[in-house]
Amino acid sequence: MLDRKPGPASLMSSELNALPVWVLLGAKHGDNQQLLAIAEAMNQPYRVIPLQFNRAARFPPLLLGTGRLSWRTECALEPPWPQAVLAAGRKSVPAARWIRKQSQGRTRLIHVNRPWAPLAWFDLIVTTPQYAVPSRSNVLNNLMPFVLPAPREYTAASLADQTARMPRPWTVVLVGGNSRPYVLNEASARLLAQTVNEQVRETGGSAWVLGGPRTKDSAMAIIEATLCSPAHVSRWGQGENLYHTLLREGDRFIVTADSASMLTEALLSGHTVTPFTLPAQPHWKWRLASFWRAAAERKPASAMAHIYEWAVDVGLLSTVRDIGHLQRALADAGMFGADGRPHEVAARERHATLARIAQTISK
Repeated sequence: MLDRKPGPASLMSSELNALPVWVLLGAKHGDNQQLLAIAEAMNQPYRVIPLQFNRAARFPPLLLGTGRLSWRTECALEPPWPQAVLAAGRKSVPAARWIRKQSQGRTRLIHVNRPWAPLAWFDLIVTTPQYAVPSRSNVLNNLMPFVLPAPREYTAASLADQTARMPRPWTVVLVGGNSRPYVLNEASARLLAQTVNEQVRETGGSAWVLGGPRTKDSAMAIIEATLCSPAHVSRWGQGENLYHTLLREGDRFIVTADSASMLTEALLSGHTVTPFTLPAQPHWKWRLASFWRAAAERKPASAMAHIYEWAVDVGLLSTVRDIGHLQRALADAGMFGADGRPHEVAARERHATLARIAQTISK
């Protein structure tokens, strides 16, 4: 259990419960980082509650209802109940609804990305193009996920140890991993390293290759073995975290296109960003939902389109995550070009998101 503004040492348990915003953290690092970024930008005290899930969490929220069958917390959840709950992902939905039930409906539910549940359950859904959530009065569709600019005051101490053998310009490679239906397998890891080799041959300099929390050691080993240009490979959780420092110091970026947050943070660096598309290995459910959505988009007035939107509205069908939609939306908005101005777009969207959240809470 954590709380922000003020620190945990200064608050008793009852005071923690009185904080106006509770942030429910799930199992996905990217979701959690986005929730924390929103909570931090709200500029008011908030409570962070890590959720723990069991096997029942595999069932859809429609079946789990508002009970505690699929989740638990190590901290007590007691009144006074919060003004708002921030959450993301399917597994957190029953917990958010349980809290609202205890508050007798007064707690506002603010969900990030897609809820995998009836859209009407939530007071506000903040989402981005890869989820293709239908436009509704309680849905805010942004171009980019909510991320804060990289901190400027921090520089990794270990960076100085490497710079002598790392000539400029620096190509920073942000490596993700398997994120259904996208996979970083042996072939794609080798192709990524070859892409880095070609980039460094073309521009000169050297490469920094950073793994993420979903990057398998086997994939990083293949990348490291295939690199033939001056490079430093940094695995997640080993040594000092160079991520924010290199977002500031890098000269150009290659980003595996499985993480919207990584792609956005690289764009906010102000330098050239090249997405590296991972191969998709979709299962039949993903294929069926993608086909249905594509058919609905082609003929929005058709019966198939109306049935599709109804199924999403009532939580019988979840929109599929397709990072290709995000890439195309970013490209169409000129974000990969010299005149894209991603900083201005991101700042405008952050302001709009915070305004909608404040309006939602005040209702």
